[in-house]
Amino acid sequence: MATLGIELSDVGVNAVLIKEDGSSRTLALGNEADSLPACAYARAGELWFGAEAQEMNFVYPGRTCSKFIDELSFQSTNFDGHYSKTMYSQLAYEFFQVLATRIEKEVGEIDRAIIAVPGHYLEANEKSEEHLGLLLSILADNGIPVAGIVDIAAASLYSEGLWNVPEGERIFHVDLLAHATHISVFHKRSGLERVYFARLTQHGFSKMLERFTTSMSNKFLVETSFDINEDRQIERAFHAQAREALFSFGRQSVANIEVLTREKSRQMVISKELAAFELAPQVKQLTQLILRAVNDFATGDEAIQIALSGRAAAIQGLKESIVSQGVGLVKELPSESAAFGAANYGKDWEVKNDVEEMRVEVGISMDALAEKQTLDTSPAITSIRVVREGRSLNPTHIVCDGLGYRLEGESFLVGVGESDRFDLVADRETLESPQPLFHLNFADDRWAIKALERASLETDFDVSLKAGDVIEILIQGTRKRLLLVHCIE
Repeated sequence: MATLGIELSDVGVNAVLIKEDGSSRTLALGNEADSLPACAYARAGELWFGAEAQEMNFVYPGRTCSKFIDELSFQSTNFDGHYSKTMYSQLAYEFFQVLATRIEKEVGEIDRAIIAVPGHYLEANEKSEEHLGLLLSILADNGIPVAGIVDIAAASLYSEGLWNVPEGERIFHVDLLAHATHISVFHKRSGLERVYFARLTQHGFSKMLERFTTSMSNKFLVETSFDINEDRQIERAFHAQAREALFSFGRQSVANIEVLTREKSRQMVISKELAAFELAPQVKQLTQLILRAVNDFATGDEAIQIALSGRAAAIQGLKESIVSQGVGLVKELPSESAAFGAANYGKDWEVKNDVEEMRVEVGISMDALAEKQTLDTSPAITSIRVVREGRSLNPTHIVCDGLGYRLEGESFLVGVGESDRFDLVADRETLESPQPLFHLNFADDRWAIKALERASLETDFDVSLKAGDVIEILIQGTRKRLLLVHCIE
């Protein structure tokens, strides 16, 4: 049976499908992206959801709402006009109708779904119970067969193979949702036990993005003598590009913003350094909050790990600021970690029609970790995905864990586990016995990828690989990202 993991983030809902053979793929829920922003826009008696609604938030804030997941309840929204009395639960219902339709379009019917929910859904209070009860009712009405609920932070950590964390160590997970920063602390005690959760509503992703785009629009005015606020469509496009720029800095060092008018094209280049400078005040505040949690919940001189969600890592300068404090290992998690972790963690759970019998996990149980640690050493099914970010140059090297490997000859072999046969060992710990994963083959002046036996490739095998493309490897709940680059001799 296939299992669908859904990450319920208001910044962008992600979904990952794990098939019965162990292979997986990320669903494309947005029109041009994998994620579907949980944002609604009301206009002329109609509701729009997703990226289109999110773009309108900067131009018509009174007509948009992005709090219906964060504040899921019977409370009325902040809409102006016709939709002013609409409840958050009504918006959520229509949003999940859209989500269910897109899931069905991508994969057809699903056997089971595991939902990764924000940490405040799993607190011991009446408001959390209301959130969870409404969510399960809405999902059931929309035909999504829910087998269980798991905490977003716990699912993210499980996704990245952190069951190998030493016993007794503390893991701090930092996530930026649209209207709050969430800090979760887990203790490795056989399983992963959540010992602390904080919801900081004054530090949400939306406020940081708004400050960043406002600063960038002012800089654009200085550089080009053009005010984007003179035209609603231009303002909307500018804000969308600024948001995309933040998320692109994990793949590239600069981003370009372009404004097209009938007269001319105006452009501005934003560097990672500039983004970090503009976000420095917010980064300083966030770092102080994280350090306060570390001081309160780190156990003496024991080592700790700090994991940043993809949204938190998009805030340039945050990782560097935390690292400079010397508190421990700081790791960035891929954007779909929670969805993948949820599906992988609950792939054997049974669908429950009775809400009272629904499995709800705040942490990771020791049984699941024991299962991972006692897996046999036979070759496991591996899923390989190519993320297309490259332009025109052929790659000359492939980068793994910060080390570059030259692509030489007509074939380059990548595998896991120690073996002299491999040109690159992507991971040495996941499997005890070596397993080849794929060849990179050079022919007709281009590189192409060919998956080997027991490996599933989620892309056209004949596609030409370019510098900037990323190869993602997912195996036994862990993932590795390999970056293709072009080095100038």
